[in-house]
Amino acid sequence: MRQPVERRWDLREFIELLEQAGELRRVKAEVDWNLEAGAMSRLACERRGPAPLFENITGYPGQSLASVLLGPGEPLHARTSIALGVDRNTPPLELVEIVRRALRSPQTPVTVRKEQAPCKEVILKGADADLNRFPVPWVKSLDGGRYIGTWDIVGIRDPETGWVNWATYRCMLKDAGHFTVLLLSEDQHGGRIFKKYQAEGRPMPIALVIGAEPSCHMAATSSIPVGVSEAEVAGALMGQGVPIVKCETSDLMVPATAEIVIEAEVLPAERVDEGPFGEFTGHVTHRGTAPVARVTCITHRRNPIFTMANMSKPYDDYAVPAYMLRAACAKNWLEDHGVNVKAVFYHVPEIAVVALKPAPGLIQRVTSILMAGSRLIQNGIVFVEEDVDPSNIEDIFWSICSRMHPDRYAVIRNVPALPLIPWLEPKEREMRQAPLWIMNSTFPLDWTEHYRDEHTRVCDFADGWTGEIKQRVLQRWKDYGYEDI
Repeated sequence: MRQPVERRWDLREFIELLEQAGELRRVKAEVDWNLEAGAMSRLACERRGPAPLFENITGYPGQSLASVLLGPGEPLHARTSIALGVDRNTPPLELVEIVRRALRSPQTPVTVRKEQAPCKEVILKGADADLNRFPVPWVKSLDGGRYIGTWDIVGIRDPETGWVNWATYRCMLKDAGHFTVLLLSEDQHGGRIFKKYQAEGRPMPIALVIGAEPSCHMAATSSIPVGVSEAEVAGALMGQGVPIVKCETSDLMVPATAEIVIEAEVLPAERVDEGPFGEFTGHVTHRGTAPVARVTCITHRRNPIFTMANMSKPYDDYAVPAYMLRAACAKNWLEDHGVNVKAVFYHVPEIAVVALKPAPGLIQRVTSILMAGSRLIQNGIVFVEEDVDPSNIEDIFWSICSRMHPDRYAVIRNVPALPLIPWLEPKEREMRQAPLWIMNSTFPLDWTEHYRDEHTRVCDFADGWTGEIKQRVLQRWKDYGYEDI
């Protein structure tokens, strides 16, 4: 299942693996960081083409810009599978189970010396710590500016507990020494931690990591509970401890093989304009204000590779790996609370789908447990029976359309809401509260087996014919002239 232990465990090796699998293409032509790279990589994403690695960025000789490295491949989760060291054709629900098992075995990070850390090859302080040294992209014409943090990791330490949170927060370039960090106190661990620093009136040290090993980025998008180390989760996904190294101007530890590490401190009282930004919902979020971070140091590899996400309609390099990670976290969370279901999966934007065998009170219990988890339900939840594949959107839609009685649609009011969701009413967005919907597309428990057999039997290829007929068709598939299908 895993790659050999002599792996370098860095972004550059992952790029080589993608290239060998036909999932990455080196773009030699000159490409402008100002909108052109964003537009091209978005089209490549929508056409399910290889991830582009731009090696000739206008105005930035010797640097590269990589986009949608964990985006949709062929098949959809191919690049995520490669990152996890498994076969590219591994089905998504099997990937969830692989990740679930890995999460049960967290790996302690391994501290390395400064001279062993590639991210320390170049160290910039004072006036040399200039963000304009890097090809920070202006991704979409609809965006409000250049975003230095899209496929990133922001490391933050809780001043009370010492817990270090690794998460992906969008960061907008303001000038050579400042950038914003979108921290939502109602929905994000980092936002809640920042409130503690604000209460003390002191700056919050952070580390903005760009271009780490992909397991680190996947861990940063996971939905693990408060107090659980994303660094240990990343090690679980790698199968060994993540090499980490201490920052230059704070005690934060960062992935030692990262391409770029921007050390900064978030100022407790200062807020500046942020946005708009084309988000994972496929819609542009409004302009607002966000905390501002002041750069204290920059370290990077020689000839660094800048990583960029390109968020939009499904699928993108957030949705493909993040929802698979979230599904693994959700199923483990349910299991930890004594509930077993067949499968859990997520779809954009923030919809949970749970496949289970209906039992009295089970749907209510699953809903309650997921609501108590860390970002395990945001918009809504769909319940399906065990014969429905929750990773297949067509299967889910078929279940809703053919099995869900309108009376089994429910709404829970005044649930904490992510303000990036487009359908929020103005007051809901302001209050950060909104309804949560539930679709129950399972058949009622009081229906008899006879009634179900007469009215609800599935009639697809798997269930509509005898085994003998199915086997004959499969054996003669090439005879029918369908060998390419």
